[in-house]
Amino acid sequence: MDNYSVIGKRIKNRDAVTKVTGKAVFAADIKLKGMLYGKILRSKAAHARILSIDVSEARQLKGVKAVITCEDTPLIKYSIHPLMADKLAFEDKKVRYIGDEIAAVAAVDEATAIKALSLIKVDLEELEGLFDPVEAMKEGAPKIHDHLETNVSKHFKMDCGDIEQGFARSDFIIEKTFTTHAQSHSSIETHACVADCGLDNQVTMWVNTQAPHPLKHRISQVLAIEPEKIRVIPPYIGGGFGSKIDLDTTHIACVLLSKKTGRPVKIINTREEQFTATRMRHPSITELKFGFNHDGTIVAKQARAIIDNGAYNSHGPSVMGYHNVMFSSLYRVENISYEGSLVYTNKNYGGACRGYGDPQATFAQETMMDMIAEKLDMDPIELRLKNSNHPDEKTANAVEITSCGLTETLEAVKKASNWSEKKKTKKKYRGLGVASMIYTGGGSRGSGFNYSGATMKMDASGTIFLNTGATDIGQGSNTTLTMIAAEILGMEPEQIRLITSDTDTTLPCMGTFGSRVTFCAGNAVSQAALNLKEKIIARAADILGEPVVRLEIKARNVCVAQEPEKGIAFSQIGAVSYSQKQEVLTGAGYYDGPEIAKDFDPKSYYAYPGPAMSFATHLAEVEVDPESGRVELINFYAAHDSGKVINPLLAEGQIEGGAVMGFGWALTEELKFENGRILNPNFHDYKLFSIKDIPQITPILVETIDPNGPFGAKGLGECAMVSTAPAILNAICDAVGVRICDLPATSEKVFNHIKLK
Repeated sequence: MDNYSVIGKRIKNRDAVTKVTGKAVFAADIKLKGMLYGKILRSKAAHARILSIDVSEARQLKGVKAVITCEDTPLIKYSIHPLMADKLAFEDKKVRYIGDEIAAVAAVDEATAIKALSLIKVDLEELEGLFDPVEAMKEGAPKIHDHLETNVSKHFKMDCGDIEQGFARSDFIIEKTFTTHAQSHSSIETHACVADCGLDNQVTMWVNTQAPHPLKHRISQVLAIEPEKIRVIPPYIGGGFGSKIDLDTTHIACVLLSKKTGRPVKIINTREEQFTATRMRHPSITELKFGFNHDGTIVAKQARAIIDNGAYNSHGPSVMGYHNVMFSSLYRVENISYEGSLVYTNKNYGGACRGYGDPQATFAQETMMDMIAEKLDMDPIELRLKNSNHPDEKTANAVEITSCGLTETLEAVKKASNWSEKKKTKKKYRGLGVASMIYTGGGSRGSGFNYSGATMKMDASGTIFLNTGATDIGQGSNTTLTMIAAEILGMEPEQIRLITSDTDTTLPCMGTFGSRVTFCAGNAVSQAALNLKEKIIARAADILGEPVVRLEIKARNVCVAQEPEKGIAFSQIGAVSYSQKQEVLTGAGYYDGPEIAKDFDPKSYYAYPGPAMSFATHLAEVEVDPESGRVELINFYAAHDSGKVINPLLAEGQIEGGAVMGFGWALTEELKFENGRILNPNFHDYKLFSIKDIPQITPILVETIDPNGPFGAKGLGECAMVSTAPAILNAICDAVGVRICDLPATSEKVFNHIKLK
């Protein structure tokens, strides 16, 4: 039994009251004296050459203070992959999707800014559009980026073991193609930014970003501004799910317009702009071939994948890398082959989206696992248990697995759902489906970095301050990180003053994505707290005249062990340190791990350098109406191995939220395109799950202790949605006997499959 005073307790989110009472200040709430309002002119053509841009009438409109185009920028391309940078803030020669940025204006009010956009004249020569990645790959297809020989942005190839021998030794071989679709992040808060560029050339930005420190450096690079002149301050953030990681033209336009006018500028995306101009989940086509034996042993597995990149790279190369890693690492299989192509099309481009390529890979693989179980007349859970990953193993693609509770998650959902009994007494049109997953539990150094820093201090009053570059986007990291510090310093989390994200007052952090904050920032905070604790006890020992080894911290006091009455309060230690010793006690922590293995291949992600891997199993119970194809979710069980759970209350909330996002991707959500144009850019036509659609969700926390995580913790946030869709579609098959391999499983699609059957 862990003897923790804070870790593992169900502590409410420290931001909860501020948010529910409406006191939280979001980017859209910020108003500065003299502030102007910006709007961006976007392409109405999917693929076209820019012949001319005339902004003269817009500049003459009363109330317009500035109009900018590509001519007002350094024309530096950007991407999260510097060597694959392909996006300009404002396009100079071509537009490549409907929504591509051409110009921006700043005016005294939003209505004037919108009118000014209508006065900008853009002469375009429309080109043939490519909307299907398969067509875009064909020889002779029009080139979307003229400097490249083909429309394939990146090609992955990885082989482990001997795939041909593996298939030759298999008793059975199954092949199937799986497709997934574009999903909008659909965070309640749209992209928003306020920039204020003073006469001293200092740039201050209030922006709802998931990665303030990287954003600062990308703004610096793209606009050729010294980084020390840029300050990024994230206010409260209304969700992100990956959409708010990237540098965006919204940010660049705000800074340029503010510099040009000498006044603060605010730009807020409308809901339609949020759908049509920001990133989305990459659609995919995955051809799988599995070889397996009579006893259920998976002998060989092969994937050939096409990822629809959209018009620009953004996170596409890494998303394909994760698609490979997660497909190849799940289950103990010796012979693996993966080949993938990341393909440009004239559509909105994909970006980071919860799961980062893993949901697409897991949907294909976990559906295939059920097909194998069906072929062998084997229980799907037993099949997965037979091939389950184990602790302290290295996979065929050289991924190091430290802690692993995959087996335990499978057993947990089987028990919680009463799987065996329900399978025996199966009701008509009722079905059960299961799916497992693997994902990074602490970010990755695949990009070369996985960093997070933290500092702590005790001021003259004995108050403890924690400064961390990590950003809370609603997942509760502010609470989790203060719990880690509080556990080490023998106090309550709410007694710690917290400063986060502001790039002027915190050490750099890579950002809130990759399920890395609890792990990476938690390790940094743990180091900072231990460092500060050592100094506090040393100062107390000096004051009390006691050896350090006899002292311990309890309830903001340092006392002699076994003699709690003989001690000194934090307030006294702070006062003595400040007034008598002229020293503020501080601690610092930094994490950037793990070490990158010598055999890591950035071209294929072989030997992927993740510090820990998280595991989960989801189990869905559904009822299908054969007359309409409507799928009703009855129960959903989600067992997660996230190492030591720092805060069960927040962990359960993450599981529930991730599951609901997965429900939508599986059944109702789909960005629908026609010749590159999104047909449903609103919450009326883009069907999110509402509260009335959500079934009983049972989160199950399976605790393993990871040797690399803070208190043994691993990441959870993205894992919560990864295996949701295949669990649901496997349940649909169990209910009505139809196997759907292309998402989403809408009522119409389910009905048509039943009708065909």
